[in-house]
Amino acid sequence: MLDGPRDGSPERSPQINLAALRTLVELARAYPDRLLRTLRSGRARAAVERFVAIYSRPSLPWEDLPFLRERTRLPIVLKGILHREDAERALDHGMDGIVVSNHGGRQVDGAIATLDALPEILEAVAGRAPALLDSGIGGDADAFKALALGATAVLLGRSYAYGLAVAGEAGVREVIQNEVGELDLTLGLAGGSATGELDRGALVRG
Repeated sequence: MLDGPRDGSPERSPQINLAALRTLVELARAYPDRLLRTLRSGRARAAVERFVAIYSRPSLPWEDLPFLRERTRLPIVLKGILHREDAERALDHGMDGIVVSNHGGRQVDGAIATLDALPEILEAVAGRAPALLDSGIGGDADAFKALALGATAVLLGRSYAYGLAVAGEAGVREVIQNEVGELDLTLGLAGGSATGELDRGALVRG
């Protein structure tokens, strides 16, 4: 793809300073080729620019969601919701569900925690669609809190990938079994017998 035509966006010329040079060297070291040859060719920077052009599209507006909705009968769940207005907009644009997520905090440093954002979003959704929660789930206690607040389900995030790396499919299965087992233990210690019984009465605001 690096040898193909660009997408038509103007080529940017970053300001040359020590920080830019340091970043360029770091990119070149991560590229699978000899450092000097990579620096001369510019392919490491081109690879990053190509990735950003494909996966980062700030130009996508809300109006693109109905376009997507018209082209599939599959359920569409929109991820990255942190505000009640965005939750309402997602449903108004035909989404079948939402994922309350700050993308693991990688996008905006200091963004609101998903557990803090969840109550208002659930109030806005008012049971009209599933509201899943992602990001900041460090273990079964966090999943317990999310379910008690009213999340339809909790996503595992990257923990499955560790099991996959260690033992393939069996590793993923064991991660899921461990997560469910820990949640079951926490539920029992909190006096419950099923996640369906959980509500906000199980929580105390600090």
